[in-house]
Amino acid sequence: MEFISHFLRATSRRTAALGPILQRNCSEIIQKQSLTNRQAFGRYRSSCSTMDTTVHSAGIDETHLVPMSVIQRPIPSVLDEQKVQSLMETIKNETSEEEVPPIDLLWISGSEGGDYYFSFGGCHRFEAYKRLQRPTIKAKLVKSTLGDLYHYMGSSAPKYLA
Repeated sequence: MEFISHFLRATSRRTAALGPILQRNCSEIIQKQSLTNRQAFGRYRSSCSTMDTTVHSAGIDETHLVPMSVIQRPIPSVLDEQKVQSLMETIKNETSEEEVPPIDLLWISGSEGGDYYFSFGGCHRFEAYKRLQRPTIKAKLVKSTLGDLYHYMGSSAPKYLA
């Protein structure tokens, strides 16, 4: 454990040293973006946290407000009720809602047209927004292919996309 904690402490010190730089960049980004020019999938300012990225969305800066009704979650979630409740409390508070990172959505264009959005992670965040009856959720759109979807779902992938 000492070996692992050594690296965690070292990383946290680096992040702390970057804090002023990240805050300055966040201020510039927030000033440049306008929240009044949103469409159905409106651009939304990110919370500028180093924790807002995953392996899939590390290169994606743009965050969208995506209607909950268009998101498909084909794999049933296993939820920790305390985590969902904690997220709901955070989301209810307008000032702390910014702390909740966006979910990643696989964005697939169907061969016959149409856009499809699949979510495989972020199950606690998704459930918290759903229970609060929020019409949209912050998300990063990861442009994907049907092949990517097959990696997640195998032969259970929807046939209507092919």
